[in-house]
Amino acid sequence: MSNEEKILAVLEQHGEMLAHMQGDINSLKSDVGTLKSDVSHIKIRLDMDIEKKLNLLAEGHETLLETLAPKDRVQRLEDEVEFLKSVVKAMGQEIAALKKAQ
Repeated sequence: MSNEEKILAVLEQHGEMLAHMQGDINSLKSDVGTLKSDVSHIKIRLDMDIEKKLNLLAEGHETLLETLAPKDRVQRLEDEVEFLKSVVKAMGQEIAALKKAQ
């Protein structure tokens, strides 16, 4: 086999490899196009559905915060209940003592 024949054979192999690579590139382009479409759909869903649900959740959270009693008020009520419990206990003891005295 002469040098020219060898060169032609190598060039032919390279041509086949380039044709195969072109097919792979076209396949990759198609895959990238599909990915772009999928990402676009995901963006739309995030913008429309999930953002709306997050906003509703935030509104519900705000409503809960408005409905709940402030912490200092709850603490005051707890203190008052404890005081009333001690008063009722003391009165119960006084009533018991008065009943015994009769």
